[in-house]
Amino acid sequence: MKCSKNWIPAILLMIIIFILSSIPGKVINASVVGNEPSEISGHFILFMLLCLAYYKGTKNVLLSIFMTISYAVFDELHQVLTPLRSSSLFDVCVDTFGALISGLVLWKLLPILPKKLKNLLIK
Repeated sequence: MKCSKNWIPAILLMIIIFILSSIPGKVINASVVGNEPSEISGHFILFMLLCLAYYKGTKNVLLSIFMTISYAVFDELHQVLTPLRSSSLFDVCVDTFGALISGLVLWKLLPILPKKLKNLLIK
């Protein structure tokens, strides 16, 4: 049971990303008003967090990065099926960059993090 609890953050983030990707284009354009930097930041942060959440479930940095990039590709393919939305290789690149930054943080900083913070990511 404890193992399955480690996947809850990843599953929740995947659901949030899927829901956000399902919003038709006109609704997003009206609410964001073409604010491209906030959209890019959103992609980066969500997929950075998704990579950290995958790590909590897998305990493997490379697998977490691979799973995050795979979900980024799935997300863009899903947007092709959403009315008034399209896929973007740029978005996949931003998502990939977020995953790589998370992987770098996990690889380099996890060993030196305070125990409480390390336990948050691992347990």
